[in-house]
Amino acid sequence: MTQRSPLLAPAFLIYTVLNAAAIVALMLWGDDDIARWFRPRRDTAWAAFFAAITDFASGWLWYSVALTGLAGAYVRYRSQQLALGTTAFTVRKRAWVFMIVAMATSGIIGVALKFAIGRDRPRFLFEDGGATFHPFRMNTGDSSFPSGHAQSITSAMLALALIYPPLRPVFIVVAALIAASRTIIGAHYASDVLGGVWLAVAAVIFWRHRFEANGEKLDLTLARARPPGS
Repeated sequence: MTQRSPLLAPAFLIYTVLNAAAIVALMLWGDDDIARWFRPRRDTAWAAFFAAITDFASGWLWYSVALTGLAGAYVRYRSQQLALGTTAFTVRKRAWVFMIVAMATSGIIGVALKFAIGRDRPRFLFEDGGATFHPFRMNTGDSSFPSGHAQSITSAMLALALIYPPLRPVFIVVAALIAASRTIIGAHYASDVLGGVWLAVAAVIFWRHRFEANGEKLDLTLARARPPGS
């Protein structure tokens, strides 16, 4: 019997509807005012804090973490002359591949949406007196929706929260702070951040379902608990 997609689960559908409603409401009535409120506060100490952490959302940083974890698992088992088919190695490999796939999927979809929607970034609001949409604009760097940084940090932190549960609260706080930084420093509208977060959540939920379909969890602590050679 085919399992229903987790993206059709009632909880996720409710989240999607509420998130979409919030995005539309912000685009129509809230985004400009929020951007204007943060604009004169860019030189404050708390805004400087968010400016300092915002680049930790870079996808390449977290791809590097996942690839390092994957390489570390390979070296560990090769150095111990253990077969790469051991259960513990398989758990580690699946966990890091899951993180890469979840980030890549949401990232590719995010770029496609930026291209198709072409929403001006907040800076156009202040430079040109208004911001609008330019569908299928080739320069996606000028496009704001959804936030790529919010997507990358949320997908990375949610993946890490699943594969290393002991630090789950830390990962969630990091995701929230860095995603919020995109609006605070004026790089994105609030609705852009909500869109990027939704993409990340959808990708992580979807790929977790696929990777755990055989009953094997993505939790790396389970691999650590296995006896050597297993």
